[in-house]
Amino acid sequence: MAPGKDPPRQSEKTEGSRYAGRVKTDEPRDSDLDLEHQADLNRDAERAEADKTKLQSRSDSDASRDLGRADMGRSRAERQAARDERLRVEREITDEAIKAERLRADAATERERSDYQASAKSSAESLSQEQERHQKTKAALTTREEFLAIVSHDLRNPLNHISMAVQNLLEEPEDIKELASSINRSAGEMLRLIEDLLEVERIAVGKLTLHYEEHDVSEIIKQAVEELQGAAASKGITLEAEPQDVCGYVVCDRSRVMQVLSNLIGNAIKFTPAKGQICVSCQRTGPEGKEVQVSVSDTGEGIAPEKIKTIFERFSQIHNQDRRGIGLGLYIAKMMVEEHPGRIWVESKLGEGSTFHFTLPLRSGAVREAKPQ
Repeated sequence: MAPGKDPPRQSEKTEGSRYAGRVKTDEPRDSDLDLEHQADLNRDAERAEADKTKLQSRSDSDASRDLGRADMGRSRAERQAARDERLRVEREITDEAIKAERLRADAATERERSDYQASAKSSAESLSQEQERHQKTKAALTTREEFLAIVSHDLRNPLNHISMAVQNLLEEPEDIKELASSINRSAGEMLRLIEDLLEVERIAVGKLTLHYEEHDVSEIIKQAVEELQGAAASKGITLEAEPQDVCGYVVCDRSRVMQVLSNLIGNAIKFTPAKGQICVSCQRTGPEGKEVQVSVSDTGEGIAPEKIKTIFERFSQIHNQDRRGIGLGLYIAKMMVEEHPGRIWVESKLGEGSTFHFTLPLRSGAVREAKPQ
């Protein structure tokens, strides 16, 4: 203790101790410093993020402002042109879409139309076939009825003649020759009618047979003319075989060719008026003269053009109400000529007469000059 100084009092020593302790306590610790440093870093990061956001916003604003200024800098015509261009592009896209849709619709419509037309065509064909079948059935029924009527008429007529002739024969026997001739004529007509019906049945079932041999066509014509000379003379008709060059020999069924000629000459006699003429002729024809064409010409009434198309069909009649035959003769003649084989046709003019032609082939090995007459 220094001289002249009083020693400190006890109270002062206590105050000094407390103060020293307080000063020591207020000094910062390390943990607190770390927290404050982290807080400062966080504040700096937040400020940097905020500054970045503000800068981006300011940049966007500046860009938008610059774009607006650029747009405002364009003229009204340019803006209108841009709008027109956008509208044009939109319209092109729309037009293409409409065009594509229209093409699809047209294709669908065309398919429907094609299907409808095919269906309509099929229906029309079916209807046509049905109508055709109906017409054929109707024609067949009509033909059958007409056929029965004609046959009954043609059979009844010669039977009536026979019955009358027999009755006269019983009552007046002195006219035996004339009555016998009438009976024979009527019986012949009935036999020819029955034979025609049988021929048609043979043709229908494919049983028409031909017996081929070598024959002189001129001789066949001569015989047919001689057999029908009396029938022609009874009507005042001149029937003759025209003088001609030698036609030659053919291989044929003589009886069938005679039947064809008799049918054609008989028809000519039926439809040729009194004082008319009938001529039978033949000539070489066809490629290299390898066919014989036989012709029967008359000066009768002729045949209407519409009848020529059907005259060789079964039960065909030149006149609808004609009862001079049952319409089988020409049909049978056609079948027989074609079986040889050959062709048959007719040329005719109303009021001037008709000419029936048929051909027979001159076959290899069967052709030679005819015998001199």
